[in-house]
Amino acid sequence: MNNQFSENLKKIRKENNLSQEQLADLLGVSRQAVSKWESSTAYPEMDKILALCEKFDMNIDDLLHKDIREVKGEEESKKKLNQYIDNFLEFVTNTINMFCDMSFKSKSKCLAEQLIIGIALLMMCAFLGAIGNSIAVKIIFTLPNNISNIIYQILEGIYISLSFMVIAIIMVHVFKTRYLDYYEGMTETTIVLQSEDSNESADSTQDEVEKENDTNIKSRKLFGKKEKRIVIRDPEHSEYRFINALFKGVVATIKLCVLVLSSFMFVSLICWFIALVLSFLFASTGILFAGITSAILSAAVINVILILIALNFVFNRKNDKKKMIWAFIISLMVFGSGCGMAMVGTLNLEYVTDSKYAIKTDYIEFEMEDKLMIHSYYNGYDEIEYIESDNENIKLEYTTSKYNDIKWRKNDDSIITLWTEFNNPAEMIKDIIKNLNDNKVICLNTDFTEMKIYTTKENIEKLEKNHSDYHTNEKQMEDAIISYENTIRQLEEEIDVYIAKEWAYQQEIEELKSQISMYQNTIE
Repeated sequence: MNNQFSENLKKIRKENNLSQEQLADLLGVSRQAVSKWESSTAYPEMDKILALCEKFDMNIDDLLHKDIREVKGEEESKKKLNQYIDNFLEFVTNTINMFCDMSFKSKSKCLAEQLIIGIALLMMCAFLGAIGNSIAVKIIFTLPNNISNIIYQILEGIYISLSFMVIAIIMVHVFKTRYLDYYEGMTETTIVLQSEDSNESADSTQDEVEKENDTNIKSRKLFGKKEKRIVIRDPEHSEYRFINALFKGVVATIKLCVLVLSSFMFVSLICWFIALVLSFLFASTGILFAGITSAILSAAVINVILILIALNFVFNRKNDKKKMIWAFIISLMVFGSGCGMAMVGTLNLEYVTDSKYAIKTDYIEFEMEDKLMIHSYYNGYDEIEYIESDNENIKLEYTTSKYNDIKWRKNDDSIITLWTEFNNPAEMIKDIIKNLNDNKVICLNTDFTEMKIYTTKENIEKLEKNHSDYHTNEKQMEDAIISYENTIRQLEEEIDVYIAKEWAYQQEIEELKSQISMYQNTIE
């Protein structure tokens, strides 16, 4: 007799809260027959087995040969897995449908909220991770290096995985409760209203036509091409005010940045108008003046358009998009044309690289000293020309731009260093404007162009000797610096080698300590 059937029959009866008499009534047999089946002293007929399978939704093979609880457990796990898959697919489908029906503003708000929540959660996890990392490092790295590194990497991977899982769960929950549930509820309400309208319209043909028209209007509002979009969420159904506050804070921050940027654009607009006024100084240049003026005007117009867009965004005003787009395109065309005209105008200019009127020649006198040496900051000592004369002191004659002033200093070693400083910008600008109006461009050299020293033959010999000694010492110091740098580099490489050896020795020490511990445990 099959004991598995008797055990399954008891389990089925108890799980369904049936007595032997009640089960016998369901199968059309006596209570004693059910008792014999459960005690394995009798076996039911095939029609009774089929009746049991039909009434309790079971398989004959499972009933006769398998443990019914294990079979039901497997079936329930399969049902749960199928439910999870169905729920996930339903979530994906509803999300896609919702995004298709949402207005652009609602889509933008939804994505912005999810982004803000995600960033906030990431920052929170990073903060908690930094705290946990500082604690874990102090605890874990008391262990040997190879073990501590493995444990640290495992814990780090676990924390990162859990963090992303928690972030994903929170974001999905907020998205579902704030948007998807509202969308599903609104869709169900629309279906109920449409079904109620269709039931009521069956009473009268005229009412049916009117209500069908109303339904078509509502349907066009919800599902038409131009009026299909649904606003999610309206203020009456908002649940998380802190998300709205975060969203408003982000918008306010963006508006503040745009306002600050617009202040710079106001300054640039003022600069454009200043440049426009200054461009009239070049009126005699013809096409160059026309190109520069038109380019500046178009740039000013583009600047004004950008200022208007920024201010309208900050103060929630509408832009006249059509006019602004046309003004922007025309301004770009005029700006490009102006730049082209200016480039053509530069072809008519004459470039002068050697202009004697823009330079000046002057001299400085110094007292002769035994260690005196004159050094030019720009061109170097070697370009000074020595001219023998009866002058006992040093007369230095130089040639440079007329817009420069000569500066010099003498150190404790009697080395005189000379350099030029640009100190006459107004005069130079005036000359540039004059030359441009004459279709000329003067290339100015702001350094020394010529340096001559007038002194006696003995002084010249001393100066040349001082020059030779100075550069010999300078060369020796440069060689010493290079030698020291090479020595430092070699020592640093040796340090790296010693550090590597130290690490290897530490590993060997740890292994020896572990072997000592093992031997001690064995001895004990």
